[in-house]
Amino acid sequence: MLDRPMLAFSPGRPHGLFGHPPFQLYFWARGFSELSHQVAAVAVGWQVYALTGSAFDLGMVGLVGFIPTAALAFIAGHAADRWDRRRLVQLCNVVAGLVAIFLAWGSFAGWLSVTEIFAAVAVLGTVTAFESPAGAALLPGVVPDGMLQKGTALSTGAFQVAMIGGRCLAASPMR
Repeated sequence: MLDRPMLAFSPGRPHGLFGHPPFQLYFWARGFSELSHQVAAVAVGWQVYALTGSAFDLGMVGLVGFIPTAALAFIAGHAADRWDRRRLVQLCNVVAGLVAIFLAWGSFAGWLSVTEIFAAVAVLGTVTAFESPAGAALLPGVVPDGMLQKGTALSTGAFQVAMIGGRCLAASPMR
């Protein structure tokens, strides 16, 4: 327990939405989720290119990740409306984490094949199809009344920074 009392949220406070704990959790969780997704996308692309040397196979990685997302858009939106969105996002993040562990383990052990990478990317595409609408639909529930526009702007900005920053971070040479 904290020794100091928790400050109540007030829209006029200088910290605005960042003084509201539910929004903070949402903001950072969505940002880090997208950042890790982008880092993984670049790492998988490099891995496939290193294994095959084929630009076509590198392009196929993107297609294999996109097809489930596009094919499941309506089903995933329905699921986000029908089920507990928090649990759906949690499940998607657990599955994405397990896929990342599978890819890392197979890569470090040297047994990961291009077919297995494509299967993992398809699973990640499926996870993305469900996580995106469920995560976006959580926002109105974590911002106080009258702050949805500001919350949407901050969340969208963080998402864009994570999307671009994740790819830049993954593509930068490690020295």
